[in-house]
Amino acid sequence: MTKQEKELLEEEFMKTLKMGLQLTSIQADMLEANMKDLDKKMTKLDDDLNEANK
Repeated sequence: MTKQEKELLEEEFMKTLKMGLQLTSIQADMLEANMKDLDKKMTKLDDDLNEANK
């Protein structure tokens, strides 16, 4: 493998790695948003149950 081929391979690897990290970051953001939404719904459900038990 020539030096130029190695450099191209390394460049493609870095691009792929960065894309993977970006996807992971997006997934983490989506998971965090889903968890916040779930927390709000669970809090409302808890409040509704407390109100119903009065």
